Amino acid sequence: MAVASRPSFNCSTVRGAAEKAICASPELANLDRRINAVNARVVLDASRGNPGAGRVLQREQDEFIVRRNAGFGRSDYDLQKAMRERLDHLLAIGAR
Repeated sequence: MAVASRPSFNCSTVRGAAEKAICASPELANLDRRINAVNARVVLDASRGNPGAGRVLQREQDEFIVRRNAGFGRSDYDLQKAMRERLDHLLAIGAR
């Protein structure tokens, strides 16, 4: 069950700095939860018509997380902006 101000993952087990930042911010936690929910819906919808398309979309999400984690902490990286852009991208896919 989703809980307001909680991310899509268990904060008690995170080790990465990006995840810790998400856990420390209710706004980022809510954004993470929305990204996760929209991604799950987009992947499921794509998989119904073509299982390969669902896998491609999930791989894209996995790559976003890798880039998010690698970029976090750099002076030119804006975590909130990156997460908002990801959510907007997923919403656009879902609107097709």
